[in-house]
Amino acid sequence: MSRFTRTLGALAFFAVLIIACRKDKPDGGGAPLPAVQPGEYLLSLIETTDIHGYIVNRDNENTHYRMAYIADKVKDIRGHEGEYNRDRLLLLDGGDLYQGASISNLLAGRPVYVAMDIMEYDAVALGNHEFDWGIESLVEEDATLPDYERNGKKDVNPVPVVCSNLYRNGARVPWTKDYVIVEKQAANAGGAGVKVKIGIVGFAENYAGSIMASRFTGEGFSITEDYSAANDIASRLESSGQCDATILLTHGAADYAAIKLGPGSVIDLVLGGHSHQTLLGKTSWGTPYIQGGRYCEHYAYADLKFTVSQDGTVSFSGAGNLATPAVNPGLDLHTYAGQNEQELENEILAVSDEALAAVARQANEVIGYIDVNATNYYINGSGERAAVISNWMCDILRRIGNADVAFVNGGGVRTSLPLNGKSKRDITVATVFEIFPFSNTTYVYRITYAELLQVLEYSMTSAGSSMFSRMTGIDCHFSDYTVRSIWKDGSVIYQNKSWVGDWASRTLTLATNEYIATNERVDRYTGISNPLLKWNSTSRLIDNTLVDNENAVTVLRKEAAASGGRLHIDTAPHFIYYN
Repeated sequence: MSRFTRTLGALAFFAVLIIACRKDKPDGGGAPLPAVQPGEYLLSLIETTDIHGYIVNRDNENTHYRMAYIADKVKDIRGHEGEYNRDRLLLLDGGDLYQGASISNLLAGRPVYVAMDIMEYDAVALGNHEFDWGIESLVEEDATLPDYERNGKKDVNPVPVVCSNLYRNGARVPWTKDYVIVEKQAANAGGAGVKVKIGIVGFAENYAGSIMASRFTGEGFSITEDYSAANDIASRLESSGQCDATILLTHGAADYAAIKLGPGSVIDLVLGGHSHQTLLGKTSWGTPYIQGGRYCEHYAYADLKFTVSQDGTVSFSGAGNLATPAVNPGLDLHTYAGQNEQELENEILAVSDEALAAVARQANEVIGYIDVNATNYYINGSGERAAVISNWMCDILRRIGNADVAFVNGGGVRTSLPLNGKSKRDITVATVFEIFPFSNTTYVYRITYAELLQVLEYSMTSAGSSMFSRMTGIDCHFSDYTVRSIWKDGSVIYQNKSWVGDWASRTLTLATNEYIATNERVDRYTGISNPLLKWNSTSRLIDNTLVDNENAVTVLRKEAAASGGRLHIDTAPHFIYYN
């Protein structure tokens, strides 16, 4: 039984399929395939999504080669070594390739797009975090992933980037493709193969609110979330005979997109991303959808079923065997030569090790240590608005901006640093780049406490709560979406809509990240908008030049030097739910 069969357990049919497929040569040439007979033919599909740089990941004790594990499962289908044929599998990704893991952040995404080229991805969707470092550095003019040099030679990366609904200043951008048509080889259990053509239509939810404004709307970009246009593309491809089947590859939740396409859609399968979930199912009218999770912790799998009629006509007959297998955390280890060699693909293992070597200095350069679990679990009593890791992030921003109060958004909390039963955990330069992965600039404001109340009141709205959701430097007691009281250093300064003494007119310094400071979200229920926006063009904004991760390294080094290496973390909630 093949390794792929063991991975998916109950899907035992694939052992027969894989063996049958290996009868032809790697390039599809050589001895002719058996004559095509009427009946059912299957093409395997794998989707990854929201990799965020985690092709390889270090925890306190182990290094997990997740992408090398997935690449091995890809080759279990395509064939290993001399039996390799890429046409046996459709390999896709739902976007958000780079931003997250330190090996990707420190190397500007290179390990990911190199791995995707080597693995011969058929297409990738365009994610919102592809804009974080400037989209021009991550997509070539011909709508492919970046070219690169490796082992002394230039590699032209052919992996296409698809997104049919991205515009700049009202015009479709020329460097993403609306769709690509890929030709593959479906096979039956007897070993016969038939060529099939699949159209991959790229799409994205309107993720403008999930990107720093200066790098998206500020550059004239916009997304038109028109699912009828995606349906039109697919209908045209299928009715013209250019495709036997169409897939929507979207950077958006797969279940949501499948529903938005509507019951009249000809699209045969929806693959999603963005929400970091593993998803699989069907709409009430039968459109199947699937999504491969995040961080290479899972991947999505499906069989595309085709029927060959008596006259040789090929037609799509459905998607089956949908699954979201987990990457086995014991079989993705490679701490000594030969360990898990049957589970890890050698070339991607090499790319991963190259990346680890390239960031070894930062990964091994210890700044200091923590002695509390800096996790992203909600702190009791916070009303789900505080976590230990976000407290630390806020306090670091306060020190960067020499500020009294700081905010981070919940979506900006991208890592968790548990002690795993140990008394302490080292914090390296690479760790800091995982805590602050977006290279946000820190916005620093000089405002009054009355103006801080405006920020806190906005944070009680549905729009503001997703941004101003984590805070240190002051305590806000709240209930029923209302600020009940504000406490400073253990004393009440505002309660029952009244200020104590002259606190309303006193001033403070507030620090936050660029994403929060420039995000234009108006609450649809109250009409309240982000108050920082109106201060960005005034003297209240006193600095917006300090990059968070670079300056975090500086302030933490200074703290460690003064404390014998111990880095202090506040574990108390500062948004406090009031009963």
